[in-house]
Amino acid sequence: MLKKLLPFLLAFVLPLVLIYAWWGGFNSARIEETTAGPYTYAYLEQKGDYAKLPELAVKARQALEAGGLSAGTPITVLYSNPDLVDPPERLARAGFLVPADSQVGGGLRIDTIPARRVLSVQVRAGSLLAPSKAYLALDRYLQERGRGIHMPTVELYAPAESRLRMGLLTVEMEWR
Repeated sequence: MLKKLLPFLLAFVLPLVLIYAWWGGFNSARIEETTAGPYTYAYLEQKGDYAKLPELAVKARQALEAGGLSAGTPITVLYSNPDLVDPPERLARAGFLVPADSQVGGGLRIDTIPARRVLSVQVRAGSLLAPSKAYLALDRYLQERGRGIHMPTVELYAPAESRLRMGLLTVEMEWR
């Protein structure tokens, strides 16, 4: 029986497990109370489905580069809790960190998030997998303390240093 399953396991299951591991599927999230910011960022704002935020980030990058600025670390600010707000009504910003004295055009706006106390969740995983792992860990952590996620949250995704590793997602929620 096992001899019949071995080729299937080696050909199909093992590659899937290895890819999931490479994407960071087995990595755990690290949560800590810390001070974060300030962050100055150039952004585009969107009202609608969060699934379209990667497209918005591409437009923000193009607008920055057209204005002669290089895009720093990607940043997303989510204002609407997806558990409570219907997709067409969700509000978010997608953009990139920029120097504090930056001037932008092309529909971009600049804002600064001040330094503040946050609950920070970090997970090293692929950009499609990391948010679900981070928010699940954050939700569990807060539920253990009788609390829930409150918005806005700030997401920063630092790309990997090499192709063999995944980037690092940090999700920050103001913590009092």
